Amino acid sequence: MPNKTSLQKLIDYTLLDPAASEQEILDLCAKAMQLQVASICITPDKVCIAKQELENSKVLVCTVVSFPSGENTIEEKVKETKEAIQNGADEIDVVINYKKLNDETYLVRELNTLLELCHANINKIGHSITLKVIVESGLHTLEETAFFTNLCIQTKIDYIKTSTGKVAIGAELDKVKVMHKEIQRASSPLKIKASGGLRDIKQIETFLPYVHRLGIGHQTVDSFV
Repeated sequence: MPNKTSLQKLIDYTLLDPAASEQEILDLCAKAMQLQVASICITPDKVCIAKQELENSKVLVCTVVSFPSGENTIEEKVKETKEAIQNGADEIDVVINYKKLNDETYLVRELNTLLELCHANINKIGHSITLKVIVESGLHTLEETAFFTNLCIQTKIDYIKTSTGKVAIGAELDKVKVMHKEIQRASSPLKIKASGGLRDIKQIETFLPYVHRLGIGHQTVDSFV
């Protein structure tokens, strides 16, 4: 088993239940500070609460945009992202419009627009807002996963993320290996976040050589730390 402290620093401690109460978010923040995870990942309407609670900690506030379908227009995604940043989000996890797989021009415009917006703003630790792009790799072939990875490389996205966790197939090791291979081939700084269906430490360990973040539900994290 990896060192607990080093593992915790990779975790986006996740609670994306729209019905989560304010108290549940406060409890999430308290536990996140105790564990010193990388971030909490919550719905946009809870960002203001989390920003206030985590203001004096190193734990970042991550939220989702166009979640979980990714089908919002570019303009809608820009509006959501601006609101999230204004409310205190340090990181944005956006679902790419993966159903437009055959419209590369559209996808490049979407990613370039959102990256420019995120990188024009600074988070609480003095870095530009991180943009993670969810490609829902469980719904795609290995070749399509390579395509999305190269799209993120081309547009200089910060992270490619496997899944929303809202479809039947989440993070898969073979897809993550494809992402890693394409990144290595291109000598790109693109990072990988594995998320969706990560349930136990043995499974998580198999992803560790390839990823820089792990999106894991808070209850799962609590079971092994």
